[in-house]
Amino acid sequence: MKVNPIVNPNVLRSYQASKMMPARASVPGGRDEVTFSDEALSFSKVMEEVEFRTQEEKAHIADVSSAIKQGQYRIESDKIADKILESVLRR
Repeated sequence: MKVNPIVNPNVLRSYQASKMMPARASVPGGRDEVTFSDEALSFSKVMEEVEFRTQEEKAHIADVSSAIKQGQYRIESDKIADKILESVLRR
């Protein structure tokens, strides 16, 4: 495989400039913080009001959410790997 050189020098300059930026101070308590724009919050509210999931899907989501909250959700990595391979091989 051949890797072509970076043609646009601005890309390299931007990368180098970002490396020189001072590190941001961590959030007190060591936790990350996320903020959403007003547009994202408005979109989220609209999506909550729109019925686009079946009752079966809603029940499954509630079950998974409950299991996660209780620390009982088990990730079945072999099934995930099978699904990934299946989707790749179908292409």
